[in-house]
Amino acid sequence: MGTLIKLEFSKLFKREITYIGFIAIFLIVVIIQIGMFIEGQKLLDFLVKSMADVFVFEGSLINTYSVTYIILNSLWLHIPILVAIVAGDMVSGEAGRGTFRLLLTRPLSRTQLLTAKYITAQAYTSMLVIFLMVLSLGLGHFFWEPGDMMVLMNTINILDGADLWWRFIGAFAYGVMSMWVVAGLAFMFSTMASNSLGPVVSSMSVLILFTILSNFSIGIFEVLKPFLFTTYLSGWQLFFDDPVDWNIIWKASAILILHISVFYAVALRIFTKKDITT
Repeated sequence: MGTLIKLEFSKLFKREITYIGFIAIFLIVVIIQIGMFIEGQKLLDFLVKSMADVFVFEGSLINTYSVTYIILNSLWLHIPILVAIVAGDMVSGEAGRGTFRLLLTRPLSRTQLLTAKYITAQAYTSMLVIFLMVLSLGLGHFFWEPGDMMVLMNTINILDGADLWWRFIGAFAYGVMSMWVVAGLAFMFSTMASNSLGPVVSSMSVLILFTILSNFSIGIFEVLKPFLFTTYLSGWQLFFDDPVDWNIIWKASAILILHISVFYAVALRIFTKKDITT
């Protein structure tokens, strides 16, 4: 299995499409960092203008952590697309290139082949999120010093800078898991298609539809929300609550893991029963 995974990684990083995610994240993070460095204070003054009569702010709330938090909020809409582009190509790309029959002539089962591809897709997803974390926090140190961070959730939380490292690590770790769900969804659709466009469009359509349903707070939608994975994708924000509600985080994590497992099981079922003619 280890050799098969190495082979899949080698094939993955020989394709230009693999680097789109890293390039896109790099450009967006750099643009946001520079933009916040130039205009960040004006934006902050506008946001806290209504609170200026109630609170006294000392020092700058624009720092490494606050900008990374802003990047997390803005990029979490774009990362699923970057993940789906690669995960959706893992199986359908082979079908489109007509290489499956050649692969299956080797002494390996369909289960082994699909599992290696699934692990590779999820490892790539992890690399994207980790790259976002390292770049956001690392590049931020060139522009600002670490400091306290203000978070607007149910209440206004002012989090001490010394208390933020573990929160960001937890948030990004949760982010990896939430993106595994998106990758699993795109991968599942990939086993049904013979071209890469279909899985990407299908997974994004499901993601948009479920996100809309997750944000409705009326009637039957309230019943559906606990069963939709999109309800839990933004759970990384819980790490910036004070105090952190670990029960909700563990419950959300369990539901995401369940979706990841179900998407893999469905993909495996489809692939093992699929009639591969090319």
